[in-house]
Amino acid sequence: MMGNRVWGLGSVLVTLGGVALTLVTVAAGHAQSVGSLVVRGPDDEMQSLVVTRPRGYSTVQPDALASLGLSVERNSSGLDVTMNGDSPVVRFVFGSPLFWWDADLLQLVDPPFMAGGTSHVPLQFILDFLPARMEQTFAYSPDDGVLEILDPALWSRIAGESGRTGAEELVEPTPLSGSVGSAVPGAAAAEVSTIGPEAEKRVVVIDPGHGGKDRGTAGPGGRREKDIALAVARQLARELRADEGLEVYMTRDRDEFVPLWERGEQATLWKGDRPGVFISIHVNYSTRDASIRGFETYFLSEARTEHERRVAANENAPLLLDDPSGDGSSQDADLTSILRELRSLDHQHWSSLLAEGIQVELEAVHPGPNRGVKQGPFAVITNALMPAVLVELGFVSNREEERVLSQGEFQSDVARALANAIRQFYQRYPPGQAGLLPGPRR
Repeated sequence: MMGNRVWGLGSVLVTLGGVALTLVTVAAGHAQSVGSLVVRGPDDEMQSLVVTRPRGYSTVQPDALASLGLSVERNSSGLDVTMNGDSPVVRFVFGSPLFWWDADLLQLVDPPFMAGGTSHVPLQFILDFLPARMEQTFAYSPDDGVLEILDPALWSRIAGESGRTGAEELVEPTPLSGSVGSAVPGAAAAEVSTIGPEAEKRVVVIDPGHGGKDRGTAGPGGRREKDIALAVARQLARELRADEGLEVYMTRDRDEFVPLWERGEQATLWKGDRPGVFISIHVNYSTRDASIRGFETYFLSEARTEHERRVAANENAPLLLDDPSGDGSSQDADLTSILRELRSLDHQHWSSLLAEGIQVELEAVHPGPNRGVKQGPFAVITNALMPAVLVELGFVSNREEERVLSQGEFQSDVARALANAIRQFYQRYPPGQAGLLPGPRR
């Protein structure tokens, strides 16, 4: 029987009992303290891996991955992880919860990141994905908090390699534009260079919500959603048009009514075959609690909560203005059909990443709380066949936030924040490439 040995940094040995992590994309629980994960071999020999929580969720460093027989190579955008330099090939990108496992795109609850020159990978990868996708090699028991290595040959090899350091070797990566670190909440925003005129122009379609006979919501002080949205959209357009590599469109530039279905359709025509993003600008309203405030960004998917369903219903209300049945039933059927078809497209995860970047940038200028990235079935972004988001800049039903939303200085700050988020997204979603996540290594 081997004595306990800790691979990595020194730490108090704590068995992480009761850690329950759900597969793939469903939210998971986290380890409760900094400590170590017990690893058990085929003959009940045990060793330990250090677990840390530098950003509020449990992570391991590359030496812990290497101690499980995985080879780790670091590049400027993330990590490549293999078993003995062979299959599977796992590709992490710092700042993104999405990662490749060979040709499969999967999602962690929290992103890997760099801190203090060291890479950190969420513990969920070890406890969830390794046992689920390499079930002949790894098993995890939430009851006793022990990771088991089932392959005697693997255990014999890694148990005999004391002093292993993780081989986090910096390798020459496939070139990617810009930085991805700023997508992590709390991380410093990366400097973003202006997009050069030599590149193919990338399209930004700005959609000021509502307009004309559709005023949207209105606050107790009389400020109207359609006016605030248009004011911010105009400033955002001015900000982005300073970049020669961007081609900027607005679905409306005056107080006019534009049907919801036409907005995304026109945006898709403007984009053509070029990279494009669609950003719809709105303000929120609560009929139940006038004290609610803050900002949130949505991407297209089924609503999960009562709040998401309410916001989607409010923003889809203009459909009734053009619905011949008068009850919205025909539009609901159209929306359901489009959502079903969009599941096969590759825009959803990009929209989620754009939404994350917007929340990070708005947090730096907005006095209200960051209410996070959410999802819902919004008609205005269903047929915008590109990464598309709907931004709720604040609650006009809150008297204090209504005043803030109407201030020119605040609108300018918000426009700059949105422009920064779009520029940073395009640094990660360059023309001619799949985007932030490099494809599976061949």
